[in-house]
Amino acid sequence: MTPLGDDAATRTAKVLSLPTRAAILSLLLRTGPKTVKEIGDAFSIHPNVARAHLDLMVEAGFLSADTQRRAKGRPAKVYFTWEGETGALTEVGIDATGAGKPAAADELEVELRILERMLTDAGEQLGRIRELVGEAKQTRGGTDG
Repeated sequence: MTPLGDDAATRTAKVLSLPTRAAILSLLLRTGPKTVKEIGDAFSIHPNVARAHLDLMVEAGFLSADTQRRAKGRPAKVYFTWEGETGALTEVGIDATGAGKPAAADELEVELRILERMLTDAGEQLGRIRELVGEAKQTRGGTDG
């Protein structure tokens, strides 16, 4: 059994526990790859704070990162969704082109998909907790309950 607190459900909960991270994921799903600076500017947060959020989301498997060469200066690290930007929205039936629906409706649908994933992962985590409680009761002989 996977140790409690070290699985996909826990990582999902950690990533989505802050509204800023959920909003960053929603933005990247809708608009495609962004740099740390672009994310920082979009949410009025310091680039170091944006980087911390983004790196945690990469570690949890929500995002990928790649280096993008530019004409001048250092290469930029860009972050993008694990499912391929607008393809992720199309897969779940959301019009990613912006035609046909107001942007607010698309945002609500993205938030709904994120919430569905979080609830599924939370259900799995609850099942693991129940298993651990059952094992603990068996170990103690089932005297408490």
